Amino acid sequence: MNTKRKGSLALGVAIDHFIAKGITVLLPIADCDLYDLVIDNGSLKKIQCKYTDDKESSGGYNIDLRTFGGYREKTYHNRYKSEDFDFLFIYCSDGKKYLIPAEKVIAKAHIVVGSKSWNEFKC
Repeated sequence: MNTKRKGSLALGVAIDHFIAKGITVLLPIADCDLYDLVIDNGSLKKIQCKYTDDKESSGGYNIDLRTFGGYREKTYHNRYKSEDFDFLFIYCSDGKKYLIPAEKVIAKAHIVVGSKSWNEFKC
C-alpha cells in the first residue's frame, strides 16, 4: 500500500469512528491542508489522521510527525505547529486507534504508540 492509500485508510477509519459516536464530520474539498477532517461536537476541531504499520521490536507502532515535500534534488521536512490541527487520530495496522490532543505531539518528530505513555488516548 502506498502512502496515499495508507492516509485514505486512516481517514476512512476516523470518519467511521466519529460518525458511529454521533459526531458530525466535515471534509475539506482540497487536499492541501495540514488536517484531514473537522468534527463538530458543539465546537469545530481539526483532525490530522495517520496510519502506521511500522511496528517496533518493543511492540509499539512508530508514527512520523513530519510533513515531507520538495522537488528534484531538494527535499524538506517540517514538524507540525500548534495551529495545524487540534487532535491527531492514529490508526494502527492491528486495528488500534488513538485520539491524541495536538499539544501532546506538537514539535515532536515521531512518537511510538502502544506504550503505556499513550494508552490513555486509546479509543
